[in-house]
Order: sequence, then C-alpha cells, then structure tokens
Amino acid sequence: MTPVVSIVTPSYNQAEFLEETIRSVLDQDYPAVEYVVVDDGSTDGSVEIVRRHADRIAWWTQQPNAGQVAAINRGFERTSGEYMGFVNSDDTLLPGALTAMVATLESEPDVVMVYGDALYTNAQSHETGYLPSRTWDPERMVRRADNHVVQPSSLWRRSAWERAGPLNERGYYFFDFEFYLRLSALGPVRRLARPLSTYRTHAGSKTMGSGARKAADYVRFADEFLAGEGLPERLRPHARQGRSSAYLAAGDYLYDELDLPRARRLLWRGLALSPGNASRRSLSLALKSLLPQHIVSRLRTRRRGSRRD
Repeated sequence: MTPVVSIVTPSYNQAEFLEETIRSVLDQDYPAVEYVVVDDGSTDGSVEIVRRHADRIAWWTQQPNAGQVAAINRGFERTSGEYMGFVNSDDTLLPGALTAMVATLESEPDVVMVYGDALYTNAQSHETGYLPSRTWDPERMVRRADNHVVQPSSLWRRSAWERAGPLNERGYYFFDFEFYLRLSALGPVRRLARPLSTYRTHAGSKTMGSGARKAADYVRFADEFLAGEGLPERLRPHARQGRSSAYLAAGDYLYDELDLPRARRLLWRGLALSPGNASRRSLSLALKSLLPQHIVSRLRTRRRGSRRD
C-alpha cells in the first residue's frame, strides 16, 4: 500500500501567494497526499482561494489568529499520514519533491527525516538564487545556533513526530530548528542534494522581518531550549557554546536596530560565556556598542554608503 503523506499549510494574509502554494502541493505526482490548510484569521481573501480547492483538500479551517506555530500544530492534529511536513503559504513544493523524499524514507527504514535544497524566489515568483541545505551535523548546529535544514524541503515519519513533536508554540523563528534537534536523538537523517521546494523572500516574510523579533527568539532559544531538558542529552556538551552563538547573533540584530543597551548586554554575555566563540565582527560590535547612538548611526550609514559605491 502506498504510504500517505500529510502536508499542512498555515496561512495568514498571504492571498498573493497562496494559490501557487496550494497548487504546488495538489499537483505533486505522488498519489497519496493528505493536504490540510489552516487559515489563521486572514482578512485578505485567502479563504476564498482555499474554498476553490476544497474538494481536493482533506480538511481546512479558518480560526481566530493564534500564530503560525499553533496553526501548524492544529493542522497536524487532523492528519493521519505515515509521513509529515509543512509548506508555508508563501513557499512551494517543486514537482516530484514528495516522490523523491518518500523514496528515500521507504528505502531506509531507520531514517527519521529527509531534507533537501531549495530555490530562492521573489514576490513575482521569479527564481533569484539557489538555497543549499547543509550536511546533517547536530553538534555543529547546536554550537553555531544555526539550522542546516531548509524547512519546506523536509519530510519526517509520524512515529518520530509522536516522540519529538509538537512544535513549540512559544517559538517565533526557531521552532522548526528545535524540532529537528529533538529528532536527532531518534535516528539518522538524510540530505538530498537537490532542490525540493521554493523559498520565497519578500517584504512580509519572516526572513526579511523584524530584527528585534529574531533577536528575542535567539534569546528564548538560548535560555529555554539550549539550557533546558528538551535538548537531547548527547548534544548538551555543546550547549554552552550554542548559547554564546545565539546571544552574539541576537546582539548583532539589536545593534543593527540601534538598540545599543540590549545589544551590548547580549554581545558581552555571549563573549563571556564562550570566549573562544569570538569573531572579529562580534568583538567589533561589542566595542562599538559602547559608543553613543548617534555615532553608531553615523558609522552604519557610512558603511552602507561605501557598500553601494
């Protein structure tokens, strides 16, 4: 019997891209797709787009806005497939993606997740670059606080979800990263060196969004996950360096936002926690964060001007 693949799409005011996302899932050549869409309180016509495809969608709903992660978790509660993944409403699956990922999972029964690369696209759906995933290396991922998995190009076993899920609804940017690290304790993971999805960058995407929110989630990731019981035991020896990396990254974002007092605290905290983690950039930002804001603002403006030249 062909195993069922469950795909969830959370959507919030992404009508501009939602049709393309839905069609990319429904038009896969894989014959057993259980597709769920959770609209998280959109007001832009998204629901009308979902309704047009309702006869091919296993289940969909519109709920009061609860956030992306809550929407994904709610969607997965309504699924039953042996394999699971989610595709955000501004990304797409490339043709043949599910067939390729299932083939690997079927041929290697001990593998708990498979993932691949992606193509960058813009708001007009034009390809703008190649997004390579990186080799599965949980220890390095923790030490650098850096996710090697391209999320829309990933698929995992339900048996793994039942042990490592659901996604952390307190998370904003790193909820999928936490899940992947929890999965690492359950078995091997395989990377496919080929593009399986498109990853859209646009003004409303998280990738292009608030640096302050990313900084806050770096700190939460460091304080709650890397310092907590959720991190698999074999990765805990790397947690101190990982927390340092997360604080330094958060400080970098806040420096760019000119929130110098918080940037300074996090940069120096990261350097103190793991002095060997220092880079030329982190040391430079830590020192510059001691300067008055108007001077830092002028330095940033001058640097951006020289880059344009």
